[in-house]
Amino acid sequence: MKNYAFILLVISILGCSQSIDIDPDTGFEVFTIPEGSHSSIFRNEPFSGNGISVTALFDESARYTLEVASDQADINKLVGFSDCGQDHQSESARIGWRWFNDELQILAYTYREGQLNFEMMGTAKINESLSLRIKIATDHYEYSGDGMNTIRMPRTDNCESGENYWLWPYFGGNQPAPHDITIRLTREVID
Repeated sequence: MKNYAFILLVISILGCSQSIDIDPDTGFEVFTIPEGSHSSIFRNEPFSGNGISVTALFDESARYTLEVASDQADINKLVGFSDCGQDHQSESARIGWRWFNDELQILAYTYREGQLNFEMMGTAKINESLSLRIKIATDHYEYSGDGMNTIRMPRTDNCESGENYWLWPYFGGNQPAPHDITIRLTREVID
């Protein structure tokens, strides 16, 4: 029985895309979070730089209603990076999103010394490109974007050197995606 479970796990991991699809007409990277899943991709891609600049495009699939109403406020992750050579649930900076109160909300989302903090940046429109940035400063992250509030969130002062990695579109919270969700991105490292 244990071997059967292990084989199913390996098949499910290998069945998940390791590559990123590119829309040949727009140049956007296309990420799909399948119905019943959390992750859009399983890929380890190193990150180095002083931040990121992204353009995001959400389509109608960003609208959703979860079975457990209290989970509707959970924050999904758009994109970001781990920091300080640590696991992303210890040190990271990401842009979050959710469909909440009938609007697409964009949030600054940071793990600092294992503690999650988030703050509302603003709202976005479906089918309209949205430019967003996260810049790393010595003691904080600065989140900004077109039509968004600029948010500063503390960064650990115990930063160690080591490999950091990109963080990809992810659904949840507690519940998996209620239907396929497609997000288009362009991303650039800020040096």
